[in-house]
Amino acid sequence: MERHFEKSLEELLSALSEMSAHVDGVLESAEESLNNHDASKAEGVFSGEKEIDQDQNKLDEMILDFIALHQPVASDLRQVLSAQDIVVDLERIGDHAVNIAESAVRLSGLRTPPDLLKLPEMALQARSMVGDSVKSFLTRDPGLARKTIARDDRMDALNREMTRLVIDAIKEDRELVETGLELIRISKNLERIADLSANIAEDTVFLVEARTARHQST
Repeated sequence: MERHFEKSLEELLSALSEMSAHVDGVLESAEESLNNHDASKAEGVFSGEKEIDQDQNKLDEMILDFIALHQPVASDLRQVLSAQDIVVDLERIGDHAVNIAESAVRLSGLRTPPDLLKLPEMALQARSMVGDSVKSFLTRDPGLARKTIARDDRMDALNREMTRLVIDAIKEDRELVETGLELIRISKNLERIADLSANIAEDTVFLVEARTARHQST
């Protein structure tokens, strides 16, 4: 019975890792579409988002079956409930990647590619935070989780700086209004991806230490 429990848990975590890989794939495609002004790269985001939705449905069923069959308690229950939260966060990250790709497609249609300002740095940071947050959960590493949570402040600052830079540019050239709005939209979506990554990292702390990491100093 113990072996069956362990096997079921391994399969669940393996499926979560696979979903995370799919999310990383759509983030990579969205980043390439944005940085290279290449609308064709966005297709990988739109098709990948469907895979992520399928992953969510699969994991939802696996989690419900696991709870019904094994009736986990204590740390095992925390792990399964945390995994359930992470599945939701990963699906939302996929949605934000789609939003970014849609904006990237619109920007790629401009005659002159816009200055992306802080967006390349934000995209790199967001993707890294997603990967580290999931890794912290799968390896039960609260130290990595706290480092990931701490990086969210930098993303918040970059988002504010992006908004300020875009507003300043629009003041100088009113024709940049539509372009500026797309840049701000992308920045906000990247900032939300960082927030969701911090949520996943908080789940790691909850899993390992049975307490929330929210509002704690690192």
